[in-house]
Order: sequence, then structure tokens, then C-alpha cells
Amino acid sequence: MTRQIKQVLAMLALLLIALPAWSMTLEQAKSSGAVGEQLNGYLGIVTPSPSADLRALVNEINTKRKAHYQSSAESASVTLEIFEQRMGQRLHERAAPGEYIQDANGQWRKK
Repeated sequence: MTRQIKQVLAMLALLLIALPAWSMTLEQAKSSGAVGEQLNGYLGIVTPSPSADLRALVNEINTKRKAHYQSSAESASVTLEIFEQRMGQRLHERAAPGEYIQDANGQWRKK
């Protein structure tokens, strides 16, 4: 292999290793104030200019939550809306001090 090809392969390998470091975790997003818990049991984006990675993270988590909520609602013989409301209350209670939660007026505030 030529030296140039080896350099390109080495750079690609480093890039693949670094990719997970670029993505934000839920804990990082909450502690940085980028996202918060909404009243309906789903994550909401607090920051006015969210990155594509942040939007993807929120969408992924909310999709998983909805699937779990639907299954749990069926098991509990309640509607999805009732289950979402209950989870929203629980997630507000569990939010750590300094994390954002949505109030009844739809405004974000720090807990």
C-alpha cells in the first residue's frame, strides 16, 4: 500500500473511533439544559437552536418511550394519554435539581 492510502485509512479509523464521543447522551443533554421533561411524558428541546444530533437523540428516546408507554398502557388497561400523563408526573418528580421541566403553561423552568 502506498503511504497516502495508509494515511487515509488511519484517518478513517480515528474518525470511526471518535464518532461516539461526538454524540450527546441523555444525561449530558439534561444537565446542559438542552432538553427537559414535558408534562406528557416525553422529552422536549429547550435550547432555541438545537443541533441535528440533539434532535435525533430526542426523537429516538421519544419513539422508544412511546412504544413502552403503549405496551404499559395496554397492560394496565388505561389509555395511552392517561399513561403519558402519569409518566409525565413521575418524570417531573424524578428530575434532578437544575434540570428543566415544563410547567402547566408550557414554559420551561429549572427544577
